Amino acid sequence: MLGGRKLVGVVLSMALLLAVAAPAFAGDRNMDPQRDLRGVRHISAHRYLFATAGGAAIGAGLGTLLPGGGKSTMKGLLIGAGGASTMYLVSHPSTAPGWRDWAFIGSNTALGTGIGWTLCNCNDGAIAGALIGGGGTAFWRSFGGRRGITSAANQTKDTIQNDVQH
Repeated sequence: MLGGRKLVGVVLSMALLLAVAAPAFAGDRNMDPQRDLRGVRHISAHRYLFATAGGAAIGAGLGTLLPGGGKSTMKGLLIGAGGASTMYLVSHPSTAPGWRDWAFIGSNTALGTGIGWTLCNCNDGAIAGALIGGGGTAFWRSFGGRRGITSAANQTKDTIQNDVQH
C-alpha cells in the first residue's frame, strides 16, 4: 500500500497538521477582571504623538495657504511638527524616558530643516538647517542641557576637597 517515502510523507504531514491545528482546540483562559484590560493603553498615553501630528497638520495647513505649492506645504509640515514636538518635550519632562534625547534631536532637526529651507528656499538651506538643528541639539543634550552645564561649572569646594583626600 504505502511505500517507505509515502509513509514518511503521510506521518510528517499528520505531525505538521497536529502541530498547527492543536492551538485551535486549546481552551480559553479563565476570565480575570484584574488582568482583562492589562496592556490596553488609554488614548492619553499617546499625547506626544497626537501633539506632534497636530502640529504637523497645522503647519501643513498654513504652508498650503502660502504661495509655492507642495514645497510650502512640506516646509510648514516640518516646522509645525518639529515645533510642536519640541514644545511638548520641554513642557512634559517625563515624556519618552528612554528616547528623550533622540526625540529632541529629531524634533529640532525637523524644525531646523523647515526653517532653513524656508529662509533660503534651496536644498542647501534645508541641509544646513538640519545640521544646525540636529547637531546643536546633540551638542546641548550631551552636556545635560542647562542643568548639566551649570552643575559642571559650579562645583563646590567640598567636592573637590573630598576627591583630593581619597
